[in-house]
Order: sequence, then C-alpha cells, then structure tokens
Amino acid sequence: MSDDQGRAKQRTSTEVAVQATTTTITGVVGAIHPVAGIAAAAVKEFADPHLVRLFEKVRQDRGERSARVLTTGADEANVSLDRLVHTIESSPDLLALMAETVQAAANTPLDAKVIALGRCLGRGVRDDTAVDAERLRVRGLAGIEGPEVKLMELLDTETHPMREGGTRWPGWRRPEILDSLPGFASSLDAPIARLTAEGLVSDDGIGRLPADDGYREMWILTSFGKDCLALLRAVAPTPS
Repeated sequence: MSDDQGRAKQRTSTEVAVQATTTTITGVVGAIHPVAGIAAAAVKEFADPHLVRLFEKVRQDRGERSARVLTTGADEANVSLDRLVHTIESSPDLLALMAETVQAAANTPLDAKVIALGRCLGRGVRDDTAVDAERLRVRGLAGIEGPEVKLMELLDTETHPMREGGTRWPGWRRPEILDSLPGFASSLDAPIARLTAEGLVSDDGIGRLPADDGYREMWILTSFGKDCLALLRAVAPTPS
C-alpha cells in the first residue's frame, strides 16, 4: 500500500469514528436536554421551513463542537480517536468525564472553551489519576461564558490604589469593577454569583475592609479560577 493510500485510509477511519461517536453523543446530549427534544418535535409538527432550518443549524453546530472536543482530546492524549473512544468506554469515570465535556462543548459558542474542554478530556484519558481533577475543571469551564470570562480577566489584573501612599489591597471592589466594565452595571451580581458557585472567585474583603464607604467586597480569583483562566488563555486565538 502506498503512503497516500495509507493516509487516505487513516483519514477515512478517523472521519467514520468521529461521525459515529458524534452521532451517539449528540443523541445523549439531546436526551439530557428534553427541551431541545420538545422543540425538535414542535418543528416537525408545524413543518415551518424557517424553524426547520434554524434547528438544523443548531443541531449541526452542536455536532461539530462535539466532534471537535473529541478530536482535541485525542490530540492532547496523543492517541488515535479510536483509542480514545476505546479507553473511555472501558472506564465509568472517563465516560462521566466525556459526557460532561461533550455537553459543555455542545452548549458554548466559545472556540477557546471547546478546545480547553477537549484538553481536559485528553489529560484525563492520558492519566487516570487526574480524572477527578479534570472533571472539576470541566465543571468550572462549563459554568462560564463570555461575560464571566471577561470579569475573570479583569480580576486577574492589578487593582487601583485604595489608600494614601499608593497601598494596594488585593482584589477588586464593586465600584472599580464597574469603572472598567460599565456594561455590567445592572447585572454584576449574576456573573459574580456564577463564578462564586463554581469556586472560581472569592471575596477577600470579608473581615479585612472597613465599612466607611459601604463596600466591603474585594473580589479575587481563586487558585482554581486562575487555573481555568490560564487554560482558556493557552488556547485562545492571538489578537491580530
């Protein structure tokens, strides 16, 4: 067999594996989200061509992201896609990690997040002692989207001086956050609550700051938050 024939055969095998695995996983994702199933049924019932086209686009995008997270995982684990799938099938813990990874990837429009999730999956496949840690990272990444990432990036920068003489407290107070992100004026509580729930940020002002101006909060990234942000940044496209 020539080199070209070998590469073509390998490429065809990979494409078939991706398609088969993605089809199965996309079905699982749909089952996890009954609302999507109801919506699809409604589309068929009314047969509106605009809705059919819209939902087909959603289904296609979700399938593409599911496939991409798996191929990224295989690359990270330095194995073929067939080997990745075989390894995952042999471990209940890896199956759970894969399900959460694909679910999160299918639901996000962020390319960097899809790649980061795939890397988490691949690292779990490569090292079975890291599965629990990677599953926690996947959950942390699953809980954030563009607004939360933007806030995390701000919290990762140095804050403004707060005391005479230029002393800096670690972290960001609400007024300083809104100075930098004025679009969050009416919604800041939402991303803070989500990031706190995922263990990505914490309030370092408790018991430390005086209440002379009414703002005791001092938001900082946790070590876990810095880890997840670094993972996103490592795979984000370089600004032109």
